[in-house]
Amino acid sequence: MTHNLMNFKKIKISSVIIYLFLIAGALFMIMPFLWMISSSLKDVESIFIFPPQWIPEKVNLSNYTELFTSSYYNFGLYYFNTMIVVIFRVTGMFIFCSMAAYGFARLDFPFKNLLFMIVLATMMLPIQTLMVPLYFEMRFFGWINTFKALIVPHSLGAFGGAFSIFLLRQYFMALPKDLENAAEIDGCSIPRTFFSVMLPQVKTAYAALAIFTFQGAWNDYVWPLIVINSPKKYVISLGISLFLSDKAALTNWPLLMASSVLGLIPILVVFLFFQKYFMQNLVMSGLK
Repeated sequence: MTHNLMNFKKIKISSVIIYLFLIAGALFMIMPFLWMISSSLKDVESIFIFPPQWIPEKVNLSNYTELFTSSYYNFGLYYFNTMIVVIFRVTGMFIFCSMAAYGFARLDFPFKNLLFMIVLATMMLPIQTLMVPLYFEMRFFGWINTFKALIVPHSLGAFGGAFSIFLLRQYFMALPKDLENAAEIDGCSIPRTFFSVMLPQVKTAYAALAIFTFQGAWNDYVWPLIVINSPKKYVISLGISLFLSDKAALTNWPLLMASSVLGLIPILVVFLFFQKYFMQNLVMSGLK
């Protein structure tokens, strides 16, 4: 009895220590977000008060309203532009990467394995090495300063498409052949089998890829900075950069924090919406 009690105390103490470390880590990770929200509700003078105030004495919501009413920047337009780009990117990734993945997983054609190895090899290339040739390609087509330059390369898998193809291919390969055999007996063509039978079976993988693709498209900064030069076509990442100044004292930090909070909300909403499927994807990946 005494021995069991001692073991219980040891387990309890170790659990308490683990939870304390987890709580400390969670607080450390969430503090920048709490400070961002707090700063977005302050005026410029309150930002530089020392010691810092986590809860502002006077809540200032004008920072948020100014984002949409100022004549210098139009945050609503940046939001709209970004949503257009994100929707087309995610849709393009679903269509083109899933078809490529299904072809590599189920169809037989010459040099299939070699081509798949070449696709995987592109994962080893830094994204920055692709930007210069892609820029010249966009200029050749006359797409500089257009949404096409933001949508087409990503939709066709120029940035990160290899990972999407690889992940979906592994899911397609894990599905039983009986599904396709039954569809073939029912007279389904290959496209019909792909869209009606196979795609619904990999929705957990699509949910995970939707989160990754949405996050990458929403936070994309370098590529839009290269190909977009008109403020009317700015995405949200470029719009937020307008609030920065070469001198920290001249930067409107409350306005910058307010724009960052609004820029963060869609990512949180998408993650919460797809969280169940994302966790299922992690569990299935561990089982395979």
